[in-house]
Amino acid sequence: MVQELPREKSTGYYDTYQSADVESGVKKPQRALPSYHPTGKPRIDHLLDLTDQLTGGRAEWIQRAFSYLFVGGIAAIVNLITLQLTLNALAGSPFSHRVHYVIAFAVATEVSILANFIPNDRITFSHLPGHSRTWMQRCARFHVTCVGGVIVTFAISGVLHLVFKVPALPAQAVALIIAIAFNFTFHHLFTYRHKPSPVL
Repeated sequence: MVQELPREKSTGYYDTYQSADVESGVKKPQRALPSYHPTGKPRIDHLLDLTDQLTGGRAEWIQRAFSYLFVGGIAAIVNLITLQLTLNALAGSPFSHRVHYVIAFAVATEVSILANFIPNDRITFSHLPGHSRTWMQRCARFHVTCVGGVIVTFAISGVLHLVFKVPALPAQAVALIIAIAFNFTFHHLFTYRHKPSPVL
């Protein structure tokens, strides 16, 4: 994963400010500051610069989506490992398989939400206005947003596993893919949306 650097501390060909010719004093027309946040890696920043030009200034959204999908992929693996480990740990208990599955699902979900929140909060959404909230506020809002994704995941994986008898891991994997897109959209709309200024 590529660590993003604050824009104000990065300089290079992609920082296109208006510049004036020293001798003539005439301003040279240049493009506005790019939408994306420079990574400090010339090749990646060059690719982002091309993307910014081709998409009309949407490179930041693509950059954020890529980062979210990368982190989400790792969190999904964490989810599947936790699910299987919890199912294995509950195998000898006197409860039914349905109860085992619900417990394992709950444990895997919370672990993966934290595995998703911590790096996404630090990297993916760190430049959005809502990041000015406290860590606890952002974490709580992230959890609230994830409730919808959890419902989607549980409904899909539960139907696939308990009704259609698809093995637990493939059923969960399919559900997670769908839930990732759902969560990415709602984190923009709720978790990290602009923080309103206090009314005086």
